[in-house]
Amino acid sequence: MKALIVYDTKTGMTEKIALAISAGMKEVGTSVVVKKADDATEDDFKGAEAWIVGAPTHIGSATGEAKKALKLGIATGASGKKGTTFDTRFASSGKGGAEKLRKMMEEAGVQIVVPPEWFVVTGTKGPLAEGEEAKATTFGRKIAGALRP
Repeated sequence: MKALIVYDTKTGMTEKIALAISAGMKEVGTSVVVKKADDATEDDFKGAEAWIVGAPTHIGSATGEAKKALKLGIATGASGKKGTTFDTRFASSGKGGAEKLRKMMEEAGVQIVVPPEWFVVTGTKGPLAEGEEAKATTFGRKIAGALRP
């Protein structure tokens, strides 16, 4: 199974989470490519059987860059793909970007293999709350396990 992790980041916190998710997936034997949203191409989406898309939460939703990248992927054909989403946000946030991204994926025909996850940042420029990178690695293992036939 080849997976693509696409993320947007403003301060590097969401990138840290994406890399930790990738590490967890690789531990389970999944082939993973990690791309910043602005760098993801149609070929990246076409070549992956699973899409994991994440973003920092911005005004209760995902950033425009993350949504734009996902729309690019959806345009290449989402039917038969598997995936999930994640976001970074304050602990007090009522909702975050992962839900918007999940909804976009589901409406396009992507099978959500595990529920979206969110990771806590303690300030507008970070850092991540204690234990969040370890939580992301565990999330990566969970995703990889759900992708196994």
